[in-house]
Amino acid sequence: MIEEKIICIGCPLGCETTLKIGDQAEVVKITGYKCKEGRQYVVEEYRSPVRIFTATILTEKSARPLLPVRTDRPILKSKLKEAALTLVRFKAKSPVRIGQVILPNILNTGADVIATDDLLD
Repeated sequence: MIEEKIICIGCPLGCETTLKIGDQAEVVKITGYKCKEGRQYVVEEYRSPVRIFTATILTEKSARPLLPVRTDRPILKSKLKEAALTLVRFKAKSPVRIGQVILPNILNTGADVIATDDLLD
């Protein structure tokens, strides 16, 4: 049996949890969580970890060389590097408003890359 340690961020407590993983990669036992969200969070984090992707992209003909962006929902952690490589090819052109979609459905994840600041020059 394998043990996997995950710090739960399902609530502000930040519990140190331990998952015992069986031979078929199934979660057999979870210890260390203190809230009801904890159990669900650590199982999902073990099976399919996701993150909000944040980055900056180059701008075109602007006094500001970079525009901060993020995905509007989490994407698989395994897709983060590929997402970064995809955004290298994009340049933002003024005007861009905060919340504006820069790249829809990045990597067919269902998540849109949106601007997190205005670019108005």
